[in-house]
Amino acid sequence: MRTLALMLWFLASQACAMTEISLSADQIANDVFLLKKPHAVVNLHRKQQVQVYAEQLNLGDARIDQPNIMLDISARPSLLIRSDRMQLPPYQVRHPKMMLRYQAQAQHAMLSFDAEVKAAQDETWGTFHLNCQMPDQAMAQPWRCDDGLYHDLRSNIPFQLRLTPTWKDQDHSGPAGKGLDLVFAVQNATFSDASGLHAGDKLTGEVKLSAHQQADGWHWQGVLEWQQGELIWQPFYFAEGNKRFEVRGRYQPPYVDIDQATLALQGVGTLHSQGRLNLTTQAFDFLKVDAKDVNFNGVYQAFIQPLIPNSAFGHLNVSGSADWSFEAKGLQPLKFHLTIADASVEDQSGKFGFQHFNADIPWDYDHPKQIAMGYASGHVLKIPLGETRWQAEVNRFSITAPRLQLPILDGGLDFQDISAAWINQSMVWHVKMDLQPISMSSFSQALDWPLMRGQISGTIPLVTYANHSLNMLGEMQFKLFNGLVGMSDLTIDEPLGAVPRLHANFSIRDIDLGEITRTFNFGSITGKLEGDIQHLRLQNWKPVSMNAFVRTADGPFDKKISQRAVENITALGGEGTAAALQRTFLRFFKAFGYEKIGLSCELRGDVCKMGGVDTVPGGFVIVKGKGAPSVNVNGYTEYVSWKDVLGRMQRVTDSNSKIIIQ
Repeated sequence: MRTLALMLWFLASQACAMTEISLSADQIANDVFLLKKPHAVVNLHRKQQVQVYAEQLNLGDARIDQPNIMLDISARPSLLIRSDRMQLPPYQVRHPKMMLRYQAQAQHAMLSFDAEVKAAQDETWGTFHLNCQMPDQAMAQPWRCDDGLYHDLRSNIPFQLRLTPTWKDQDHSGPAGKGLDLVFAVQNATFSDASGLHAGDKLTGEVKLSAHQQADGWHWQGVLEWQQGELIWQPFYFAEGNKRFEVRGRYQPPYVDIDQATLALQGVGTLHSQGRLNLTTQAFDFLKVDAKDVNFNGVYQAFIQPLIPNSAFGHLNVSGSADWSFEAKGLQPLKFHLTIADASVEDQSGKFGFQHFNADIPWDYDHPKQIAMGYASGHVLKIPLGETRWQAEVNRFSITAPRLQLPILDGGLDFQDISAAWINQSMVWHVKMDLQPISMSSFSQALDWPLMRGQISGTIPLVTYANHSLNMLGEMQFKLFNGLVGMSDLTIDEPLGAVPRLHANFSIRDIDLGEITRTFNFGSITGKLEGDIQHLRLQNWKPVSMNAFVRTADGPFDKKISQRAVENITALGGEGTAAALQRTFLRFFKAFGYEKIGLSCELRGDVCKMGGVDTVPGGFVIVKGKGAPSVNVNGYTEYVSWKDVLGRMQRVTDSNSKIIIQ
């Protein structure tokens, strides 16, 4: 530098006949910068300005190609550096502009930097501005930058920056080293990336970072204090501020190694983590998180629910405490361990719930693990569940168990040969099942149904679930009212989705009509009932299509129907239904003989096409009388809305029917 200055002075003193002086060098360097192949030009008519062109300017890890440098050495000296591009991995920088100027009134220098910036994989360019007050001793005193700003179409991040160099020269205590203390603060910052997977709103907080360069890279430690704002880092969401994050690690481009990090989350507890972040891909090559004795509800909402938002466990109210750990490499989970102590779990829509729930759920990508869980009590819909314990083996993305006994009321479900797997982002499973006898009286009471007698029991050879569809192979039989109700060809699409769709066939055989009519306070009918419900289709658990027909069975048993039952059947038929009684005997008899009773419905959408056991001109026969005294009930309205049919059933069972007997 001294040689260059002497030569410039000498040439200037001898250049009375010249208009321009130029000088070149291979490089100029010091601890701050390296200027390659500089070429300086002094215009003798503007002696206070020096124009410098160069091949490259290096400032730390930043490289400016083909810089254009203007040096003004007037009473208000300044240095302006411009270029078309700047290399600063992992970012792309274009049109950088750096200005160093001396403020005579303020007695200090100001350094400003403006550029267009974007991440390497992003498509949106943003503007970056930084204006800093330079200290007298740039390598030892703090730098103060009060009005920093990054802005693009999706982001607006105002910030303040304090930089304190802690460089030291070679001395008896060790070799020379570079260091830096940094305080970075944002207020009401907003940002998002192109994918929308990472975003923040109204973020206010402060980062304190201390870093020192050593042989294996930069060693650093820092504290993040987040006072307010919302942050989404898909699939995780954090809000309400009041979080403290302490971290230490190493940096050697392009990796940031997190040796130890501690995150204190309000309402959750304290989490510890380690990891490696690739700044080029902006993804974790490795991440480990663990937490001890934390709030289970906080862990669920912050870390578990975001991973399973569309599953059966995606919308729960939970309580209790938990230990939780997680390891991943890139986007691939490696290990997971969740221990839950004395928790409660309740589905927000009321589908299921468990009390005093305990679980030990380890998972390892490379090694099979044994899991165990259980609860003291619970429910599915309104059906109570007894104390249950369950053990299974989980092997990567599959789980198997030889048996699970699930107490239900005075009986239970005995699951056998349980197998499930997560394949192509979807769950697949199968199970065999025996339904141990459950009394219909307790079952109907649990569901607030009219009191029923008998038992429900049966065997299902196999139930499978794949491609969001549940299928039952074989027939399940329910024993009730001294007869059998069979269910077959059961298929449920999206059973836990927003709009489940069900298809099934039902058969009804040898049902005791006396038991049914007494249960529902319908009046008295003796005999047996049989029927079929074919191609039943439910959408969101509401019927939209079926072919249903129920009728009395043939056989050598007494067939009598009471006057009250006649009235209720007539009410079920609705308008246009008439009961023709033999009036002569009405005052003497309360029961009448019949030959057949039956009613059918072909449901399509919300319209039911009604039918009976026979036809008459303009209508159909619901009750066909026989003997003396006898009764006939005919219907004359063929098409009825399903809503009206349900309304009639409700009115009849509530004993509020008012009908006219002709």
